[in-house]
Amino acid sequence: IKYHPDGPDGEEVEIDFTPPFARVPMISTLEKELKVKLPPADQLDTPEANAILSKLCEKHEVECPPPRTTARLLDKLVGEFLEEKCINPTFILDHPQIMSPLSKYHRDVPGLTER
Repeated sequence: IKYHPDGPDGEEVEIDFTPPFARVPMISTLEKELKVKLPPADQLDTPEANAILSKLCEKHEVECPPPRTTARLLDKLVGEFLEEKCINPTFILDHPQIMSPLSKYHRDVPGLTER
């Protein structure tokens, strides 16, 4: 399917709906995009992790109005650096528990969910 995200005069993008769809783990892919090591998933609820994510948002000029919770900061960074690059259908996996507290906890990685 051909798509014009910026209107009929804009650049044409072709979307491929052929399975299997891409699967990207949230935290490790975000680390690659930002070229930084984030705190372990089971420590994302600490004030230190919040400060690190807040500084990353400021450094990359990602707006996050108050309240600047860790979950909101992560969501804004993911929206800016991962979701923007998802043209074809893509599953973003392994969300942190602080973003999806009701999801099934990851069986191997503390602090992540199997979502």
